Amino acid sequence: MIELIHKDKIRADNYISGFLIVSYLLFALFFRLELIMSLLVYPFISLFFYGIAKIINGISKRNRGNQKNLNRVLFGITSIIFSVAFLNFFMAQPNVSFQNVINLAAYPILIVGFASIVKGRFINAYSRKHRDISTTIGLLTMLISMLALLSSGILPPESSVFHLFSLSIILMVNIVSRAALYLSEFNLSVLKFRNFKLFFYIISDYFIYISKDGDIVLNKLT
Repeated sequence: MIELIHKDKIRADNYISGFLIVSYLLFALFFRLELIMSLLVYPFISLFFYGIAKIINGISKRNRGNQKNLNRVLFGITSIIFSVAFLNFFMAQPNVSFQNVINLAAYPILIVGFASIVKGRFINAYSRKHRDISTTIGLLTMLISMLALLSSGILPPESSVFHLFSLSIILMVNIVSRAALYLSEFNLSVLKFRNFKLFFYIISDYFIYISKDGDIVLNKLT
């Protein structure tokens, strides 16, 4: 069985955590309104994705027969509805502009870009090809995110639509790239949907490792 915890993964996470702290302090310094909004918006966005994860976990074949599955699905649906309702109400406030929304979206995507660079540069468990791709996409992601943030109050409001579109596209590219990167550790292709589903186990509460027989094993943590 391969080692479950790689030292280079821990080092990468430490770099990402450090960048997260420093960048959030800078974000708070230059985007005061967004700082206040982020204290409410980011937790509810997290609740939205947590609800999706609960639904996926509840309907997973691996958990079939578990009596808690229905509770997981119901809790997931409730979380999604509650988070969407709150975010819709919050964003509809008259003092919240479309550019504020762009800034709130650009900052976490900036973090995603930095994480792509760090994971591509420092984690040797992944294939060289996918590490290079991850680094390139990370640099592009940070550039697009910085342009969206720096254009606040400079470019005309119409540019916000372009930034929203470019941020959405680059986020989807990052998801596919991150899935390909993680799966490359097990010599799996992201082009197969079955493998892509494994990506969601990797980023959830599972340890994924290779047994002595060469089989991929999912070990649930909770």
